[in-house]
Amino acid sequence: MDYQVANKTSRLALAFFAGTVAGIEPSSAQQGPRFDLPINCAGEIPCFVQNLVDMDIGPGIQDPFCNAATFEKHKGTDIRLPNIKDMQRWGDIIAMADGVVTATRSSMPDHLWETDADQKRFKGKECGNGVAINHGRIAGSEYSTQYCHMARGSITVRSGDRVKRGDKVGRMGLSGATQFPHIHFSIRRNGKVVDPFTGQPQGVNCQNIDTSTTLFTAPALKRLKAEGFHNVIEDGFANGPVDGKQILIGNIQPPTQAGPFVYFAKFINLKKGDFIRLNILGPNGEYARSQTKPLNRKKSTFTAYVGRKKPPSPGLYRGKAELIRNGKVIMSHTSKVKSF
Repeated sequence: MDYQVANKTSRLALAFFAGTVAGIEPSSAQQGPRFDLPINCAGEIPCFVQNLVDMDIGPGIQDPFCNAATFEKHKGTDIRLPNIKDMQRWGDIIAMADGVVTATRSSMPDHLWETDADQKRFKGKECGNGVAINHGRIAGSEYSTQYCHMARGSITVRSGDRVKRGDKVGRMGLSGATQFPHIHFSIRRNGKVVDPFTGQPQGVNCQNIDTSTTLFTAPALKRLKAEGFHNVIEDGFANGPVDGKQILIGNIQPPTQAGPFVYFAKFINLKKGDFIRLNILGPNGEYARSQTKPLNRKKSTFTAYVGRKKPPSPGLYRGKAELIRNGKVIMSHTSKVKSF
C-alpha cells in the first residue's frame, strides 16, 4: 500500500514570493545605511525568509512586492532555520551594524505558540526576549534595529554597550509569539518601521517602490536571493508518515530495509493553486509516486510525503520533489542518496 501525500499548515498563511526581488541591487549612488543579516547565513547554514513587513497600515495585508508574504501588522522580517536542532547549532544572533544597545529582555521562557492560551500569555510581549540597538544618525536620519524571539538567558550585551557590526548579541530561541525557529528583526528610521529590502516605510504603495534603495549590504542581499526564497526547507527519508511538527522538533525515525520507506519534503510560502509532486527512484526504477491536489489557499508551511510499506530492495534511492504552479514546474529538488 502506498502512502499518500499529507500536509500541515501553520496559522500564519502566506504567499510565496520567490523571484519578486530578483532585480534588487544596492544603488552605488545611495548614501544611506547598509545592514548585514542578523544571523550568519553563510556556507552550509540554511536561512530562509518566511515573512516580510506588512506595508498596509489598514486592515489588509500587503508585502513590499505586492504579494501577501506577511500577516496583519507584521513590523519586521523573519529569517528562519528549518528546525530546532538547526537553531541550536547555528542560532547565533549578531549586530547588523555598529551601534549602542538601548534595551534588552532575557527572562521569558522558550515555548512554541500552539494554543489560544499561548497567545494570551504573550500579549504585550510578542517579541519575547530581545535586543534593541541604536545605530545613530546616517544620511540625516536616525536608525535602530530590534531583534526578537531570542533564547532565555542567551543575551550577551547590556544597555549602554557599544557593539560592532557582526558582534554576537545572543542566540535564536523560541520566546514570545513564535511557531518556528527564526529571528524577527525590525529596522526603524526616525522611529518608524521601514522594509529593509526596499528602504520604504509602512504605508507606501508597493507599486511605487524603488528597489534600488535597499538597506541591505550587497552580500546580505545576494545571500537572501540565493537561498532565502527557496521552497523546500527540509527533506529526507523516514519509516512512516511524517508531519510538519515532527520535522520541526527533529523527531524523524529513519527507515530500515524491513520497511516502510517514505520520502518527505517541507515547503514554505506556497500559493493557492500550487501542487506538489513527489517520487522515489530506486535501483529497480520508480519505487513510489504521489501528487497533491491543488492547494485551496496560500500556505506558509506544507509538508508532503510519499512511500510504501513494501520493503525496499538493496541499492541506492533518491527522492524528488517538484512544485507546480500555473501548469509549470517552477522548482525541482532532489534529495541526498539513501542506500540499503
